[in-house]
Amino acid sequence: MNRDGLVIDARLLSGIFFISLATLMYELVLTRVFSVIMWYHFASMAISLALFGMGTAALYVYLRAGSFPLERVRQTAARCSLLFALSVALFFAVFVYFRIDPQFGFRVLSFFHQPFYQPFQQGFYEGGVPVGLLPALAALYLVTALPFFFSGIVLALLFTHGRAEFSRLYFWDLIGAACGCLLIILLLKLLGGITAILAIALTALVAAVLFVERPGRAFRVGLTFFALLLVFAGVGNLLNGYAEIRFVRGRYEPNMLWSAWNSFSRVAVYPSQSQEMEQSWGLSRTYHGPVPEQLGLVVDDTGYTTLYRADAGEMDGFFRSNVIALPYHLRPGARSLIIGPGGGKDVRVALASGASQVTAVELNPLVAEAVNDEFGTFTGELYRDPRVILALDEGRNYVRRSQQHFDIIQASAVFGRTAPAAGAFTLSENNLYTVEAFRDYWDHLSDDGILTIARFIFERETMRLISLSLALLQEQGVADPGGHIAVIKERGLANVMLKRSAFTPAEVAELRQLAQTQEFRIVYLPDQRDGDGIFQRLIASNGDPAFLATLPFDLSPTSDDRPFFYYMLKPADFVRLLASPDNASFEDRALLTLRNLLLVVSGFVLLFLLLPLVLWRRRALAETGSGRRLAYFACLGLGFMMIEIGLLRRFILFLGQPIFALAVILCSLLLFSGFGSLLSGRITAQRLRHSLLGILLALVLLSIGYTYILPLLLDAAMTASLLQRCALAVLLLAPLGLLLGMPLPLGMRLWHQSSDGVAWSWGINSATSVWGALLAVVWAMNFGFTSTLLAGTAVYLIAATVAATVTDGKDS
Repeated sequence: MNRDGLVIDARLLSGIFFISLATLMYELVLTRVFSVIMWYHFASMAISLALFGMGTAALYVYLRAGSFPLERVRQTAARCSLLFALSVALFFAVFVYFRIDPQFGFRVLSFFHQPFYQPFQQGFYEGGVPVGLLPALAALYLVTALPFFFSGIVLALLFTHGRAEFSRLYFWDLIGAACGCLLIILLLKLLGGITAILAIALTALVAAVLFVERPGRAFRVGLTFFALLLVFAGVGNLLNGYAEIRFVRGRYEPNMLWSAWNSFSRVAVYPSQSQEMEQSWGLSRTYHGPVPEQLGLVVDDTGYTTLYRADAGEMDGFFRSNVIALPYHLRPGARSLIIGPGGGKDVRVALASGASQVTAVELNPLVAEAVNDEFGTFTGELYRDPRVILALDEGRNYVRRSQQHFDIIQASAVFGRTAPAAGAFTLSENNLYTVEAFRDYWDHLSDDGILTIARFIFERETMRLISLSLALLQEQGVADPGGHIAVIKERGLANVMLKRSAFTPAEVAELRQLAQTQEFRIVYLPDQRDGDGIFQRLIASNGDPAFLATLPFDLSPTSDDRPFFYYMLKPADFVRLLASPDNASFEDRALLTLRNLLLVVSGFVLLFLLLPLVLWRRRALAETGSGRRLAYFACLGLGFMMIEIGLLRRFILFLGQPIFALAVILCSLLLFSGFGSLLSGRITAQRLRHSLLGILLALVLLSIGYTYILPLLLDAAMTASLLQRCALAVLLLAPLGLLLGMPLPLGMRLWHQSSDGVAWSWGINSATSVWGALLAVVWAMNFGFTSTLLAGTAVYLIAATVAATVTDGKDS
């Protein structure tokens, strides 16, 4: 028993572990579910939902402190854990209703999908965001945040009444969250995203049982009945799929053939419509031969690819007639590397064009499983063809570690807009399209090798590919960059070809002849440099920053530090777009989503977190030291999120697979932060203030060191095995994680001599974390991840400055 009278026993600590475990898993499941049923940007709203719900709960506990007497704390924690489970189960019920009334689901979700669902087919399109969306977004935000509110009450109550043991309680909270990062991988693999929701509800019931010291018969019977109901519902969904998502690319698909989940995606296969099979991105208009039978495959909501029926060579003409086949005409018998082959179109193009060997690097093992196993009879087990080498890896990571050279390196419309596995709102950063990535490709091309990247011609990204190519060629000291580039387009697809050596006159003539024969449109060839087209002017400028500054959008080359390939607004235009979105294009929908989240989150923080304090705790706000206390805990919330997101960026490229980024990076940070919290409990009251200052300064120095030393260490270790890279990541994250876990419990001890106000400080920390998650991505988009990491470090330095003015919990 501590000085506040709360019994800290094994059952209570285990209860904290399980409620934290359930909360973190619910947050991560939301990122996956939102990425499937909405446009991918909303997936990362989950982190904001979690922090907002828990912050609101903490404030509620502070304002209604009299409603939570010490003797009823454990009963209240059990009751709120039960309510957490009920609200999570209600979220599952939403998907049951979507199956009962799919039109209702379509009406609710239609806005959140991209307008171009299928090739050459228009869907819903509106440049701006309707005002009516804000109430819908607000309602969605509140309903989905409800479980976080209940778990937030549990933690705020226990932290308040167990203030003297805060370090120990916070340790079990962080350990539970760290284990959630690992367990959710297993749940998503075994149960899928929807059934996993019920498993999370069961986890919360375990917490409810542990919080009650002597549960009554009615409580035991009720919990047992609820648990059995969840189990039966989960088994029924696994067997029957009555609550599974049947929306693909904005359309209800009742005839879905197969779907499966893993930690970072849901993959679904469904019958292709006739117009999809008859028309294909990049297919020559002169082709009138047979069209292979196809199945559609979608990753989450937006990553679309196609499975083709094996045809024993009968359909080779179909694949050779595509604009992406052009490099193979110049390199017969090529050894090619294909990044992101998906359903296998690029592989079939390469084989039909006579490639001697094809290395296919596919990120998602579920896609390979669909091609080789689930639909192996249909595809002829394409990735088991003796001419094909399948590598399950992230493309950029694989290239950097490879010792081979290739005649052709190809990436056709590889879709990088996927929600991050760790739940951080990183929008559309992409490791494949940066100057450093192009350098890696260049280093792995044969002397006359060709890098060929196809993008949708109606997007501005094609021009950014040219900008990246020019930056690379300039870096390599190429005298005539325009002689190494060719761009040819057809049916919405532009093929950008970058050759390691200059295109010869014979090769240029062959490309021109192929384009004329197949009626492709030539955008740029080395002998066609005159004209005032944007591509000609861009290449003629050699990527001159002065020329790029004259363009209405930002085409500057992206880097690993600022890898937002799809983000093309200049800083001033970014501000104008967020303030006045009426003229926004489809490409800017991600930014409008960010604006809406900022509006909703800011409104809710003001309404639920700040306004109640002004109305009911004005005297507390005016007390000496309260301003500095609030500033300190606000800095911790903001700084932690900015450093976390900056670090995630550094390690994701290093580890490659999103599943390892989730398991290693986020889990390690939480785990070591937990041990840091536990260690902070050993610091005596006499050394508290000086120790806190020393820890904050050490954190600042270590973070600065990581900013500049990590890239060198990770680059040097890139060729190590996966196990070795994971071990190195854990070792590197350990010291920083330990330090990140100490300032919060030490600050609680420094500022709070009693339990009064603990929940308030906890709530302020959560509230500023909401803003920190969004602010970090805005900062990174405009200034880069290194700057984001340094900004988070500066926030911790401010926290140290604030702590330096405090003595015995008051301002000095």
